[in-house]
Amino acid sequence: MQTTIELDASNRIVLSRELRRAAGIPRRQKLRVSATPGRIVLEIEANPAGRIVKRGKLKVWTGAVPSTPIEEAVKQSRDYTR
Repeated sequence: MQTTIELDASNRIVLSRELRRAAGIPRRQKLRVSATPGRIVLEIEANPAGRIVKRGKLKVWTGAVPSTPIEEAVKQSRDYTR
């Protein structure tokens, strides 16, 4: 989805409900912001509520699925110690 957004009188950016839904951003979600010349990038902040626990021979994540790339998540789980 693409749209054009106009800054308000206080130079704030307001994301419409449709845009938030298309991006999968829930209400009051914290976003990570980065800026380069001519570009602003908003990313959903990872949900820290959860942990890795050992169940039998497996290590299992108990929280919501993090936005970490799968290769990095596997490496973190292999190197996990209590």
